[in-house]
Amino acid sequence: MNAYKQSSKTRQDGFSLVEVIITIAIIGILTAGLMTALSSGNDSKVTALFAKAQDIAKAVSLYEAKTGCTPNQLPVLFNKALATAANNYCGQDTTALYGHEDYISAMPVIAANPNQLDLTKVGFPGAAIWIDTNYGGINDYILAIGGLPLKDEQLLISKCNGVDYTNGTPLPPGNAIVTMPCVDNGSGTAVMLINKY
Repeated sequence: MNAYKQSSKTRQDGFSLVEVIITIAIIGILTAGLMTALSSGNDSKVTALFAKAQDIAKAVSLYEAKTGCTPNQLPVLFNKALATAANNYCGQDTTALYGHEDYISAMPVIAANPNQLDLTKVGFPGAAIWIDTNYGGINDYILAIGGLPLKDEQLLISKCNGVDYTNGTPLPPGNAIVTMPCVDNGSGTAVMLINKY
């Protein structure tokens, strides 16, 4: 009877191996779920940014078709008063040809560079989009998107070109702009060829 009392009072200290394995498995599942949620959230932000850039590229093309000029400042697309000779690559005032509607919805501009649109509301604080010309040795117009974290730039160019650059594949350089819609300009700026949209 004494031995029985002793064995019934004996208790285990710590966790069993099974409990430890189950705990590690649960932590692993939760971590994987969190990483997937964060990744898909990032993916959806980049998808929204890509869609916005495509809309801007199409708006530039529409502006070109209506006015015969390409704006050298993106705010021209939502502010008719800016459609002056100084703000068009052709050097012509296009206010009379602008039309009645803006080409894109108004976006905030970067205070230090009023020709650049602020991408904070799209989910990328510190990033901007602007228009440029003669990139990669061709006479055409491009949208430049700068200030993105590298992973987001890789994902953006992946969506644009249909190649997964997030797995270590090098981003296409600027001299590939003739054959690819999107490239990297070598200093962390994604470049999108406007006439591809």
